[in-house]
Amino acid sequence: MKNRLLASVALSALLAGSAVAADMRVKAPPPAPVFNWTGFYVGLNAGGAWGRSDAETTVSCAPVPGVLNYFCLGALGAANASAVDAAGTGSMSGSAFIGGGQIGFNVQNGGAVFGVEVDAQSFNLRVSRQARGTFPVDFLPAVPAGSTFSVTSSVNTDWLLTARGRVGWAFDNVLAYATGGLAVTTIRASHTFADNFTAPPGGTGAWNGSTTKVGYAVGGGVEWAAARSWTVKIEYLYLNFGSVNAAGTIFNPNSGGYAQAIATSVDLTAHVARLGINFRF
Repeated sequence: MKNRLLASVALSALLAGSAVAADMRVKAPPPAPVFNWTGFYVGLNAGGAWGRSDAETTVSCAPVPGVLNYFCLGALGAANASAVDAAGTGSMSGSAFIGGGQIGFNVQNGGAVFGVEVDAQSFNLRVSRQARGTFPVDFLPAVPAGSTFSVTSSVNTDWLLTARGRVGWAFDNVLAYATGGLAVTTIRASHTFADNFTAPPGGTGAWNGSTTKVGYAVGGGVEWAAARSWTVKIEYLYLNFGSVNAAGTIFNPNSGGYAQAIATSVDLTAHVARLGINFRF
């Protein structure tokens, strides 16, 4: 009787322990869900832009009707045009703050993430250069040797718009991505010329061009989901807008003066590094 009682107690304890263990397994917390990048988002960004522009200047020695063309007179005089071409050709660079907002949409399939993004930015980039030179050939015997000149160029922008695709791979709440698409801005180019050939004011000229350019943007970045609705990103873009042309005339009104056609082409490229924050819907 005593042995049967002990056996009953042991069996009850065993069954109770099994029930507790089963209950503990049922109540164990589920694994944390994997972050999903699908959805719309809007955000803000800020950073820096570093731009470069290459200028190429060309003086035309074609005769201008009604004006003495001493500037390029003969084969020797054409060396003066070549000197101006060389002074007006070269590179210029500068930097600027960049900031604005973006809107986009992502779709996640497995670890792959595909998306589109449009952003509008303040893009106050200013670059300029000035070069001086000496005319290698005298215009007239009465003009002292060593007449000098200067050529100045400047390029500036105010705004930037990009529309890009994004392709990346998600590591849970971290997304590494590449991006590329269109970049649009208005480029304004200004150029001036001045020399001291003959009495003041000497020769002068100004020629300008302003064009809205559609170029391209390529780059990449890393985005981190700090919470379900908030992400933070760091991004790099390379921008290329092609060239803008401007043409005009440099003119000297004095006796024995000249009028010559002149043109300058400038391009614009930029590197952009920026931080951004997005709110996901």
